[in-house]
Amino acid sequence: MPKYVLGARGHDYGKGRVKDIFTQIKQGGWSCTQLAFKKLIEGVNSYEDVTPELVKEIERVAHEVTLDIAVLGTYVELGTANEVKRKSAVKEFISQIPVCKELNIPCMGSETTAWWREGATHADAKRALLNSLEEIMPVAERYNVIVALEPVYEHTMNSVETTREVLDNIQSTNLKIILDMANLMGPEWVEKQDVLFGRAVDSWGEDIAAIHMKGVCYDKSERRSCSLEESIVDYAVAFDAMKGLPQEKIPVLREEAIPTMAKQDQEFMKKLF
Repeated sequence: MPKYVLGARGHDYGKGRVKDIFTQIKQGGWSCTQLAFKKLIEGVNSYEDVTPELVKEIERVAHEVTLDIAVLGTYVELGTANEVKRKSAVKEFISQIPVCKELNIPCMGSETTAWWREGATHADAKRALLNSLEEIMPVAERYNVIVALEPVYEHTMNSVETTREVLDNIQSTNLKIILDMANLMGPEWVEKQDVLFGRAVDSWGEDIAAIHMKGVCYDKSERRSCSLEESIVDYAVAFDAMKGLPQEKIPVLREEAIPTMAKQDQEFMKKLF
């Protein structure tokens, strides 16, 4: 069984000075975090604002407060069928690869695209995503940076099988997966979670670079956030499926964290391991 390292997304603790937020996260009992520049740091409105001086400051602060940065969140639309937007997204993503390397962050993450909002087909979105990865992965390999994509049931990588298809097409050891059980699971899987998570682990479990956890419930057909205890996601089943994974350690990041509930969340998470 991997060692699971507990963390929280940085921007769930607010947006402001990196030292203030990193200190709050560490004092809340978390060991690691996910850094998303534009969501976390006041004054960073684009990746052009990520200066070498800022990178050095983050490196210094993380060392001072002994907080590991487990994921560099660089969320762009890699599967958009709009070629102008896709090229721009790829350029933004690639611009952060040297930053990930400089900060020695284990992986940089992104989701894909809610293709149906654009009036595109799923085939269009998959083709666009593969085109984006064909441009990104040679750069990531050159810097020895791990790119981790998150399957989401209503995005381009919307299933276990589509995720496997993307991995097989790209065939790069630097391409990994962020597993968010709540995002992978559509409503039709709620009563078959053992099947879904079993398939995911069998298909690409050894490629999981990080895990996201959040509470989700359904009010009729409307999805809403809730506590981990109330969540319809059967995390015990999911982590049981992962007990045989070969990874030495995997960061488990609380999404939608509420700082005052940190201890309660950590107790819930630790029981799963």
